[in-house]
Amino acid sequence: MNDSSRSESRRGRSSPTPVASGPSIVGERGSPRARAIGSTVGLGLGAFFLACPGLPLDPAQRGAAAVTALVSALWATLALPLAATSLLPAALFPLLGVSTASRVAESYAHELVLLFLGAFVLALGLERWGVPRRAALRVVQVFGASPRALCLGFMATSALLSMWISNTATTLILLPIATAVLASVECDERERGELSIAMLLGIAYAASIGGTATPVGTAPNIAFLSVWKAETGGARPISFGTWMIAWLPLSVLFVPLAWFLLTRVLHRVSGAPDAATRAQAREVVRAERARLGPLSRAQLAMGALFVTTALLWVTRRDLELGVVTVPGWSRLLPAPDAIGDSTVALAMAALAFVLPARAPDGERTWLVTWRSAERLPWEVVLLFGGGFAVAGAFQDTGLAEVLGDALAPLMVGRSTWTIVFAAALLLSFLTEVTSNTATTFVLLPVAAAGARAAGLDPLVVMAPVTLAASLAFMLPVATPPNAIVTATRLVPPPIMARTGFALNLLGVVLVTIVFQLWARARLGG
Repeated sequence: MNDSSRSESRRGRSSPTPVASGPSIVGERGSPRARAIGSTVGLGLGAFFLACPGLPLDPAQRGAAAVTALVSALWATLALPLAATSLLPAALFPLLGVSTASRVAESYAHELVLLFLGAFVLALGLERWGVPRRAALRVVQVFGASPRALCLGFMATSALLSMWISNTATTLILLPIATAVLASVECDERERGELSIAMLLGIAYAASIGGTATPVGTAPNIAFLSVWKAETGGARPISFGTWMIAWLPLSVLFVPLAWFLLTRVLHRVSGAPDAATRAQAREVVRAERARLGPLSRAQLAMGALFVTTALLWVTRRDLELGVVTVPGWSRLLPAPDAIGDSTVALAMAALAFVLPARAPDGERTWLVTWRSAERLPWEVVLLFGGGFAVAGAFQDTGLAEVLGDALAPLMVGRSTWTIVFAAALLLSFLTEVTSNTATTFVLLPVAAAGARAAGLDPLVVMAPVTLAASLAFMLPVATPPNAIVTATRLVPPPIMARTGFALNLLGVVLVTIVFQLWARARLGG
């Protein structure tokens, strides 16, 4: 749905030129068949865990297992709207004696939920003023006009944007620019088809890849930080800056390697077009930039506010850069450990509501108004709450320990390289057909308990599970970016499946290598 461009009242509620936003994919219901299957399987599994006498579980663990089975089936099939399913733990856990109402309610107002809210308000402000589109056009212009260079430019832009805004919004911002550029390229039908597939898949895949580089880039990262804090009791904190130092190399390696596979191996894209074709592509990008007009004060202010937020996130805690330690600014405060990344996000989001701006029609407004902030994906906020509640129930009842003990024999005696690779491989393909966020919330406590039972650092299993959950490239249902590019009908699903299979395997290998050789030490493993 698009931001409304009609004027609001004179009290500063005017809306600037609208920026496209995606459909509420996660708020839709599944097909009637999927709903029937999800409801039947969920209720059946829930009844089994509650009634089967042979299970070695106490009543609280039975209740936690039953509710988790039910909501997992409903999440996977969208038998109910995602937000409605996400509220079930809040009702069922107290009824079944799994947890108290107040304990469950804390999950829905978790610190990381507030981080997500603040970050998304800022991202909506960027979209409201067209900052991501302007930045995207500039980056694409820098990379050149050959077909291969254009693919790389769009992929780099997609990865950079999705580090800070949702991968759905990133894909929707870049898609119209990409289709306009594709229409300008003169080539035969075969070459055009290969270029279209490589460019559109590149945008979708890079949006998923880029999101792994920051805590706010994708929902499984937030799930990890929550479970990790509970697992370690806060004794091994992972800040925004630490996460970026650990995982940014994955994106830096993955994007160019994925580009090489897409344009040189899996889809043959020409590298040297004639002068006329290069000129046409450059003209399309130039015309798109001209259509945006000159850079406005509001765009500069919103961009500066977001850059400041990112810098505050990265530098809040001490940064270990090899032999050099950069002191964090939180040391200047009376209680450095009392604040978190959510503090920064909420403070800067509040600032965006009070900084004045001027709309294109000259009317006075603010950088962010509540009208624009109403587009927050509340269903995802509730999904976080439900996920935190499930993860908390696994840990509080000891169910994670029971399942972890059963999982431990699979890890005992195996090298960490094998364990990391196997965990990443499982999640990469599992989340092709399940929600990566819900799956991560359910599996992380179990993975942590299994690692402990096997005498391993939980990080060895939790990190690859989290990163690989975002790297599902085969099916349109795996991620919103995949669904969006498939909807153009320029990328046939069978081709996406074949291409995505190779990218899944590449992602698993890179997660394993980067974690073992770089990220593990940065994260304190």
